Amino acid sequence: MPGKPRLTDIELAEIRRRRLGVRVALACEGLHLTSEEEALFEQMDRERLTPDERAARIIQHVRAKRRKKAPAST
Repeated sequence: MPGKPRLTDIELAEIRRRRLGVRVALACEGLHLTSEEEALFEQMDRERLTPDERAARIIQHVRAKRRKKAPAST
């Protein structure tokens, strides 16, 4: 898509490199990414989303999960 910025190979490699450190830090706290969360990050990598687009996608994902968990209104 012309005009829509995408990550370069170098930027994408840096994000992937940092993700390893994030996984280690989360593991130290007893937290681990679910397979669904891993798939989300892989999808964002394939789409080469910018940091702002990634943040928006993560927010969208979290809100959708919360809506699924919320009890139906009476």
